[in-house]
Amino acid sequence: MSVKLQILLIVVILIAMLYIINLVRKKIIDFRYALLWLLVALCVLVLTIFPRLLILLSGALGITSAVNMLFFLGFCLSIVVIFSLSIAVSNLQDKVKKTAQEIAIIRKDMYDTYQKLEAERRNKNVCNI
Repeated sequence: MSVKLQILLIVVILIAMLYIINLVRKKIIDFRYALLWLLVALCVLVLTIFPRLLILLSGALGITSAVNMLFFLGFCLSIVVIFSLSIAVSNLQDKVKKTAQEIAIIRKDMYDTYQKLEAERRNKNVCNI
C-alpha cells in the first residue's frame, strides 16, 4: 500500500471517528452502538497503519491471502453488528408491546370514568326534573 493511500485512509478514518463522536455528543446515536463503530474504525486504523499485521494474522490463521483475511474479518464484524442490532430490536419490540398495553389500560380507565361521570350527570338531571 502506498504512503499516499495510507495517509488518505488515516484521514478518512479519523474524520469518520470524529463524526461518530459528534453524533454521540448530539445524542443522535446511542453510545453503545457508537462504541461498536468506533471499535471498527480503530481496527481499520490499526490495519491501515500496520498493513503487515494483516499478513501476519492471515498467516497465523492459515489463510493464504491477506485479502481473504480482510473479507473474513469483515464477515465476522457484520455478524457482530447484525447480532447486536437484533438484540436492540428485540428489546424495543418488548418496550413497544408494554407501552401499547399500558395505553390500552389507560384508555379503558378513561372510558370507564367518562361513562361513570355521564351516568352521574344523567341522574342529576333526572332528579332536578
